[in-house]
Amino acid sequence: MTMAGIVSSLRRDERGVSVIEFAFVAPIMMALILGITDLSRAFAMRLNLQQAANRAIEKAEVGTVQSDYTYLKAEAATAAGVAATAVAVDAWVECDGTRQATFETECTTTQQVARYVQVTVNANFAPMFSYGPLGRNVFATAADGTVPMTGKAALRIQ
Repeated sequence: MTMAGIVSSLRRDERGVSVIEFAFVAPIMMALILGITDLSRAFAMRLNLQQAANRAIEKAEVGTVQSDYTYLKAEAATAAGVAATAVAVDAWVECDGTRQATFETECTTTQQVARYVQVTVNANFAPMFSYGPLGRNVFATAADGTVPMTGKAALRIQ
């Protein structure tokens, strides 16, 4: 067989085309799959933080109105699997819609009283791989490559 015949037969042969096409598409597909997996993990973490905050608020809901709600911090931290320092509990009173300095402030008899409790749970999500500039700009990642997540729940108790 001559050189021209070999080149002509290779030009018509399509047996390896699908392997080459797969080689072009595979990296794109893998990046897409890993991105979706990371997004799903982040969503699951955010949902876990929100559920932890809701669980802590439920504890305040079934109890009586009191001045100290710090016990909710341990409840939310345990439910979320984070340190107690990552949980913030805020309780305040509003007289006619104006937030007062302390929770123990008594409103006058003519003012409308509203007492609130809010639980905020914070954590950092670490993606499986770095997204480079895309991650820093779009996903608002921290300098260490993690993404800050927050779960928050509030309740009017009076």
